[in-house]
Amino acid sequence: MRTYGTGSAAAPAGSTAATPVPAAAPGPYGKAGRAALCALLLAAATACGVAGGTEGGDGRNPPRAATPGELALLDRAEETLVEQCMVRGGFEYHPAAPATADERRDFRYVVDDPAWAREHGYGSALDRASARERKDNPNAAYVRSLPPDRRRAYTTALYGDATKAVEVTVPTGLDVRRSRTGCLAEAQGELYGDFREWFRVDAVAANLPDRAAEVHGAPEFRGAVGEWSDCMARRGHPYRSPDDVQRKLPALTRGASPAEADAVEVELATAEAECARSTPLAATVDRLTRELARPDREQYAAEIEGRDRMRLTALEETRARELAPR
Repeated sequence: MRTYGTGSAAAPAGSTAATPVPAAAPGPYGKAGRAALCALLLAAATACGVAGGTEGGDGRNPPRAATPGELALLDRAEETLVEQCMVRGGFEYHPAAPATADERRDFRYVVDDPAWAREHGYGSALDRASARERKDNPNAAYVRSLPPDRRRAYTTALYGDATKAVEVTVPTGLDVRRSRTGCLAEAQGELYGDFREWFRVDAVAANLPDRAAEVHGAPEFRGAVGEWSDCMARRGHPYRSPDDVQRKLPALTRGASPAEADAVEVELATAEAECARSTPLAATVDRLTRELARPDREQYAAEIEGRDRMRLTALEETRARELAPR
């Protein structure tokens, strides 16, 4: 969804994030229950952490990236393993639904998919659904029902002992920590074969340097935004840039019902996307993003390819075991 000016760990492989996040975070759903628990359980704050080629690669060609559907399958498999582990420890655990492909979309600089815009606008309805998911999360309700000592035990069972942590310095220079104990670590270890290695490659690949300032500062980007602005003005939407739309959108929808606000979003977002496609903006963003990310992706190719390879191996084993519920 729309995240102008910030990174996103919710996007598929290759996205950047400005701050470290828990590894393998899939989007607004998926691990949202865990995020809600981290907020609920003060004791969990440390434990939660600071927060194309051949199929698996052959030594010459890098492994391909997992598709959104495959990432959802891995999310379901991981949640199933976490549930089994928590039940063995004497607790309830309700696996969270994985993010859909639409929920995983991240339009960093401009919405450039007219079909997505016509259906979701700027994603506010998806955001509301995510908020309901967090509010109604059965795991959070279950934890609230526990006495303090059992609540602390639940936290330790899920997130592990915070004093027994694996630490990785990510490309942004920050340190990310995750307990090597607990059901989350156990599930990821079983799914990916080696928890320490999975955490390392995933943390590095998910936290590449943020190049947004360089994209915004590029003359070709500014020129393309100017053409986009002219296109929007011809459609009756006089905005200087996609960021300008976001700054003014709250005033346009203030006091409106959710349905009315969504209609405003859909109209604006559709125009934004169509203008992005009919002017050089979408292609310019795609090219600049790839070019500016290339040195970082080359420097951390081992970790990026390692994550892709571990995901593909886990997919093969997950499908063979039929871990994910149908």
